Amino acid sequence: MKALKKTVCVLLIFLMVAAIQPAAAAQSAGMRLSFDENGTFTILHLTDWHCDYPLPAVHRQLVLESLAETDPDLVVLGGDLSEASPEDQPAAIKEICDIFVTAEMPFVITFGNHDYMHNYTIDEMFAFYKAYGGKYFIGVDEDPALFGCGTCSIPVDSNDGSRVAYNIYFFDSGDSVEGKGYDSVHADQIAWYQAKAEALKAENGGAYVPSIVFQHIIVQEIYDKLFPAANYNFNIGVMEYDGKTYDLTPIPNLSNIRDGYIFEHPCPGYYNHGELDAMSANGDVRAIFCGHDHYNSFTVEIDGVDIVNTPSVKPHILLRKINWGPRVITLHEDGAYESKVLLACDLAEKEGSRLISVGAVSRAELFIVKVWKAFADVSLRFWNAVTNMIYRF
Repeated sequence: MKALKKTVCVLLIFLMVAAIQPAAAAQSAGMRLSFDENGTFTILHLTDWHCDYPLPAVHRQLVLESLAETDPDLVVLGGDLSEASPEDQPAAIKEICDIFVTAEMPFVITFGNHDYMHNYTIDEMFAFYKAYGGKYFIGVDEDPALFGCGTCSIPVDSNDGSRVAYNIYFFDSGDSVEGKGYDSVHADQIAWYQAKAEALKAENGGAYVPSIVFQHIIVQEIYDKLFPAANYNFNIGVMEYDGKTYDLTPIPNLSNIRDGYIFEHPCPGYYNHGELDAMSANGDVRAIFCGHDHYNSFTVEIDGVDIVNTPSVKPHILLRKINWGPRVITLHEDGAYESKVLLACDLAEKEGSRLISVGAVSRAELFIVKVWKAFADVSLRFWNAVTNMIYRF
């Protein structure tokens, strides 16, 4: 009976998508993104909700207050959203989409590994978002032959509409590699990116268009910046990735972290298909924004590309609340960008916030987190210097 219900549900969703497809395509074409009169474009990156169904009040309130605080031009859902049962999954996705439809806010999703775990294909999951997001879900599966679903690029026009001033890439980084670890952006997606970048370059007078990337799973090269290579075969802290081994037992090289915090080992994909190399060679990609590692909020520059981790929307445990919240990214028409985590604890102290009343955080927690953050920010300067000296030898 459950299998029959699922089949009927999926069929209805695909019929809905087919029915709205012509209108949705026209609406999406009319929803061309552009910089404002100040030459800025704001993105809110909300990732790793890991929420039940119905949507918990804490998740909903944090998202609503984040939208009100930032008034973004685009919302990027970073994957691993609903943990609802297969029977409730469509309703759970509708509940999430309804937030952005009600706010009349364009949004996109880059799927995470947990989005593959609900007894639906990833194409069926994408169809749910497409159906329930309507014209406000502007993600597309640009080439269905590519690995995963939802890989696409969305241009942001200059304020005067004369050119594409920025391009935003979205990649499905998959689920896992059996017996190895997590998956990654695949070679066919990278080749697609290279072709897209060249086409934009040709349209832009021979200059690459400034770009940023969103995906769920972080690139493997993050370990080259944070941990030493291991030249021995076995250690309790040694991890092997595609023929390279790293010793994860020491303190990470904090001197390579430009801002933010690292509270857990990053979990990159096992195989490295050359994504960062391709983007670094072109010089168009300013940053790759990832989720997946819930308690990290760092920025690390690798070969001219910033690797940026956005923490989870799901409430952190006490001391890790110093980096709990979504990331706000501001693009500038001149090609620059900046980003910061919109801290939930800061939102909770603003007039009119309901984060305390819904039980997301208490006043006692706010005080403890403030003290801890002040201590962490000061002590990080010391540890940055210490790790810088250690990793030189």
